[in-house]
Amino acid sequence: MEHDQAMQAVHEGALVEAVVMPAPSAGGWHLWLADAEGARVEYSTHGGVAKVFHTLDHASEVARELGFESIRVEETF
Repeated sequence: MEHDQAMQAVHEGALVEAVVMPAPSAGGWHLWLADAEGARVEYSTHGGVAKVFHTLDHASEVARELGFESIRVEETF
């Protein structure tokens, strides 16, 4: 889901959670957006390609720009 679409969905209450997860094959982080039922959609670039953030801080910053007050980070150990 692209930035403008995601911002609109957050504003409408359709998306309720931002989840940042590692993207090991890309050497960065992916941002997932979830609805109230837990279904997730990946944040993407204008071309529809999954956006890879080089830092956790940048992924969190974008999630806050979208309107999320809290961001969950999921990482497996």
